[in-house]
Amino acid sequence: MQKRALQCEGSMKVLLLSSPVVQKDFDRIARVPNLGLASIAGNVDDLCTIHVADLHSLKDPSGYVRKVVNGYDLVGLTAMSFQYQEALNLARIAKESGAETVFGGYHPTLAHQEIGQNEDSKLIDYIVRGEGEATFRDLIRTIQAKTGGNVKEIGLKEVLGLSYHQEGQEGKMIHNPPRPLLDVSQIKPPNRDSRLIREGFTSFEITIDSVETSRGCTQGCKFCSINLMYGRHFRRFPIERVIDDIRDAEAHGAGAIFFPDDNITLDVKRLEKLCDAIIEAGLTHLRYKTQASARGIASSKRLVDKMGEAGFDGVFLGVESVNKRNLEFLGKGRMSDDADRAVQYLHDNDIIVSTGLIGGNPDDDEEDMWENFKLARRLKVDFPIFYISTPYPETQMRAELEEMGLVTNDDFTKYDGLHANLKTKHLSDEEVQYITWQMNATYYDFEWFRYNKVKRLYPKWFAKEMLRLAPFYAKRKISLALGLKKRKDLFREDLASGELCKGVT
Repeated sequence: MQKRALQCEGSMKVLLLSSPVVQKDFDRIARVPNLGLASIAGNVDDLCTIHVADLHSLKDPSGYVRKVVNGYDLVGLTAMSFQYQEALNLARIAKESGAETVFGGYHPTLAHQEIGQNEDSKLIDYIVRGEGEATFRDLIRTIQAKTGGNVKEIGLKEVLGLSYHQEGQEGKMIHNPPRPLLDVSQIKPPNRDSRLIREGFTSFEITIDSVETSRGCTQGCKFCSINLMYGRHFRRFPIERVIDDIRDAEAHGAGAIFFPDDNITLDVKRLEKLCDAIIEAGLTHLRYKTQASARGIASSKRLVDKMGEAGFDGVFLGVESVNKRNLEFLGKGRMSDDADRAVQYLHDNDIIVSTGLIGGNPDDDEEDMWENFKLARRLKVDFPIFYISTPYPETQMRAELEEMGLVTNDDFTKYDGLHANLKTKHLSDEEVQYITWQMNATYYDFEWFRYNKVKRLYPKWFAKEMLRLAPFYAKRKISLALGLKKRKDLFREDLASGELCKGVT
């Protein structure tokens, strides 16, 4: 493998930081390095010296940033809503070192108007909205032209998709028009050599990396931010490029590949062609994982058989809800009708199934919420994730929930899909949170132990997790039996720690 250049003599130095804030329960199953930042690095590394630091593998991310940030001219940070506050804290460290800061990702993109008018903007010099590769490249060229005295080459006002402060003026940020969607065939591959931190990224103890095969989704889910980032468009990377990127990820140590596409099964025939290409390229020894729609998986047994042959062993299915009323509210059509067939096809090919099931919708009562639990149990789902409906900024669902008066919390640090930030017409936000905690507490019992596929596909990881959790559960059961604690006490402990998917069986 030929390493790509990281050092451009005499050029500006750029550091890109992923957020250290993660969903703790998921992080134990899969900790994946940030692909978006490596992609940006791969598209500007001919202009500047650029490094990427994936902070979520570190015990002391702030301390690490303080050690490495000196000497960089520009520090970039990406954030989802629940990660945004910590990104501001890291930006403060970067500013203290003398660097300029640039924010990108979902939350800065969707909330740029609000950010540009409040105190946060003092820590943010630029916002790259939407896709970052081209806008970030133009920003680098602009800064270099300005510092080199050649301000006529390109100015900030000409950079589409950029928000910035007008020079010499305090206050509101200026927001340039959005950038049209990129032709993905023109996007250069990610630069994995730019990563400063290369250890600690695994799934079931196998080193993992990400490879994207497409961007966008044409569906109109009300809770989703994807169509606000990309519109309702679906763009496909050339399959040859995907295969080359898989090889590059393997050359950098990956034994497992995660496809983070927004909706990889939107084009079922193309995914089948990708499986054929993986098989023909002799890459079936790697373990592939992805997220997919239940409808797409259920539509073709042939596709899922090919996925199994290609080496897929994990799929996250967006089932969302068993309740037709809730599916209509979420903008998901008849998703649960496809769940039975989709899970069966996957399990027939020894593929671990995780599902996203969303409760806490406007008309939900306690019985409605438990219906999702019953669905997961009936399907014998390996890892169900009982999400709570979340009013993400600027989404259609947030507007509807605000109009109903159901949004109860605007603290975005809790907007991770696991915390209750709303009430329903029948339940308080604490009741929604507690019922969801109980579902997680109840699901992983002896019946789950009997049927889940994880223990067979990843016996070493599974055994370690059981040994880690056994004393934890034993201690909780004893404290309950002796009357030292009540279930609500354990619930509040987990709420405080942020680990909401353990509970007590």
